[in-house]
Parts: sequence; structure tokens; C-alpha cells
Amino acid sequence: MELDKKLNLLRRAPLLSALPVKTLRSLVAESRERSLAPGEVVFEEGDLGQSMYVVVRGKVVIWKQGKRIALGGPGDCFGEMALIESKERSAGLFALSDATVIEISEGQFREKIATNPRALFALLRTFSDRSRKDLQALARDNHKLQEYATEVELANRELTEIRQQLEEKNLLLERLSTLDTLTGIPNRRRFDDVLGQEWKRAARDGTPLSLVYCDIDFFKGYNDAYGHQAGDECLRRVARVLAEAAHRPADLAARYGGEEFIVLLVDTGPEGASILAERMRVRIESLRIAHRASSVGAFLTASFGLATLIPRPGLRSEDLVERADRALYAAKQKGRNRVLSAPAMAPAAKP
Repeated sequence: MELDKKLNLLRRAPLLSALPVKTLRSLVAESRERSLAPGEVVFEEGDLGQSMYVVVRGKVVIWKQGKRIALGGPGDCFGEMALIESKERSAGLFALSDATVIEISEGQFREKIATNPRALFALLRTFSDRSRKDLQALARDNHKLQEYATEVELANRELTEIRQQLEEKNLLLERLSTLDTLTGIPNRRRFDDVLGQEWKRAARDGTPLSLVYCDIDFFKGYNDAYGHQAGDECLRRVARVLAEAAHRPADLAARYGGEEFIVLLVDTGPEGASILAERMRVRIESLRIAHRASSVGAFLTASFGLATLIPRPGLRSEDLVERADRALYAAKQKGRNRVLSAPAMAPAAKP
């Protein structure tokens, strides 16, 4: 590029426009001119600031932390901040296309630019513009971060609500999985779980557990005579009687299968369990559900087997169920519609 064209270009540069023509001509004559190929690096982030550069041809890129932050063209100056502060450069500069730059050394800067008040004022204005752009960029980034934080907060709220709903549904599903769908009282799975827990507690405390086994008399004949819908309603009514009788929080009435029900009575001895079982039997009979297929009477009845154990080494919870089952069988053998208790077990032998 001819010197006059170069001088005309540099006079349009904000930083150099304040210099007298003579000073500018001298500065250009003394400065090194560098021709750059596309991608050629002028300086890198972290280099010491020993020169500043003025673009006279082509395009350059400012690069910081792996990200392009600005483009430069003819008349733009770069690197002056690090030169003034004698610190490491905060960004890198490389050619985007074929380009030409003038390299102004630190000595030239101090001699020909720093001594000119108008040039210094132009430099301050350049720094101010850059700072304003940086602040605007920070404000935009901050706004984006605030929007992102709001989105994250909303997403977290939704996630918390979804998690709560899922927990509630899981609890409901767990509850439903332990209920008998026909009668609405606990099923055998729930009974087995509770029996295991209460057996351990009774073993620790040395307290008795009683079990009442209930079977509706001649229920198959009832279904045959009145139909399955009536049979289902019969099961529901019997279940309500048993559940109402086992009203203490720790007690449990459950459907064991078919027309069989089972009632667990916690911290209850044989006398109390026998009284409660008899009350259940009478209450079922007093429902006065017609049963023409029964050989016991005109109305629906049930038979009950009762067993009581205090857990100790060598006994299992299954032993309690088996003893109540055998007592129920004996009640049926003796004519049904009655409560029979399993014989008491001999106390454990002393060591």
C-alpha cells in the first residue's frame, strides 16, 4: 500500500487521528509492517504486551478462552492495554484473511502517542467503549443466566411435584397391593407381613399373640344357591364384621383366601381372644343372611378356630397359624357355628 493511502487510512483510526501528520508519518516509517496469512497468529492469550498493532488491510479475529469475541478491520488497534500495563495479554489475535498490520513498539508508543493529550484522550475513549461493550455483554449474559436460573427453578419445582406425585402413587400402589380387592380389608400378603413383625415384637416383650381363624359354613352351597354376586356381597358383610371387631390399631382382620378369614390379636391371651371370637360368631349369625343350603340353620353362620402362643425359641409364627387351623377343623367336625380353642402349650422347660 502506498504511504499516502496508508496515512489516510491511519488518520481515520480513532487512536492515531489525533497525531500531527509529521508524527504519524514518522511513526509509520519507523514501525514494522507485517503481512499475515489466514490463520496466522499475531499474539496469543498470555503473551507479554510489548507492542500494539494497527490493521491496515484484511480482517483479524480476537480470541479468548477458545471463543471468538470480536472482529477487526482496517483502522482498528489491538494490544494497547497489555502494552500500557506491561502485563500478559488477556486475549489472542490472528488473521481471518490475508491481512497487513503495523506493529508499534512500546518505545514508539511512549514517544509519539503517550505524549499527545488528544491521542491519550482517544485511547481513553477506546477503552471506555470497550468497557461499555463488555458491561453490556455481561448484562446480557447475566440476563441469560437469570432466565436460565428461573427455568431451572421452575424445572426443579416441577420435578419436586412429579416426585411427590410418584411417591404418593407408589404409596397408594403399595397399599392397594396389600388389600383384598373384593372386601377392602387386608389380604394374605399383608397378614403375613404383620404377623412376622408382631411375632418378633411379642418374642422381645414376652407377650401373647392370639389368632382367630374363621370359615363361612357351607359357602360353596351358598354360591350355588344364590349366585356369585350374592356370594361376593356375603363376603363383604362378613369382612366388615371381623374388621369392626378387631378395632384396636395393632389388631388385624384379613381375608386369607376364598371364604376364609383370619384375625390377629396383639397382646391378647386365650380368654380375651375367645370372648372376641364368640362376639364375631354371634354378630355374623345376627346378620340374618338367608342360607337355604346350610345344614346348621336358616341363616349364614361361621366356624372359628382359636390359638394363642407366647413366642419363644423353637416356635415359629407358622405354628400359631397351624394350631388355629387345626382348632377350626375341630369346630367344623363338631357341628360348625362355634368357637374352639387349641389346647394350651406346655411352658418351656427351664434350662
